[in-house]
Amino acid sequence: MERGTWNTPEAVQRELESRLALVQPTEHIRGMHFAAVLDTVRFLGGEQAVKHIVDAGDFPADLDLTELYPVPPFLRLFFAATHLLAPQLGGAEEAMRQIGVQGTLAFVRSMFGAEVRQQVGGDPKQLVNMLPEAYRMAIDFGELQVEWTASRAGLIHMRRIFTPVAYNEGMLEGALQAVGAQDIQVQGRQTSLLDSEYTLSWDD
Repeated sequence: MERGTWNTPEAVQRELESRLALVQPTEHIRGMHFAAVLDTVRFLGGEQAVKHIVDAGDFPADLDLTELYPVPPFLRLFFAATHLLAPQLGGAEEAMRQIGVQGTLAFVRSMFGAEVRQQVGGDPKQLVNMLPEAYRMAIDFGELQVEWTASRAGLIHMRRIFTPVAYNEGMLEGALQAVGAQDIQVQGRQTSLLDSEYTLSWDD
């Protein structure tokens, strides 16, 4: 869906269904991403909002943060959380972006993120270089490529990634925040339903 057209619940539901239709049974995402969505809902909406989302969900109640789970339950959870938080955050896209930031922070705190942190230290460029590897730890589908355009600016290509552009922007922004980058700029555009590209830049 093009930017700025997430303006009705019906449009968002159609977008979810179009993405679900393309998921393969072999594609999975780790439990920490489910937990990050629920943590965002808890922080912004409280425990009652979390209960509402969980009761309507179709994922295991005893989530293992490191376990791989099928993509469809995550997408349904993510879109339900987006619908719930959109009025509070000024729209669906901002809700998706905030959930994306929290998704990165969840990864950074995980056992997988600890390995990445150790390797990159506080160097944003080194972190961006490791994003393809980090994505591979968190999901078992899709592809991410990095192209540098300046010392602190680059272009990220994502292919076969089921989450929307606004969420992915939040993930990239959260990654740079996690290593202390300043004046972060991330702007994405969708090139096909599951493909997108992002310009990003920062100051030290």
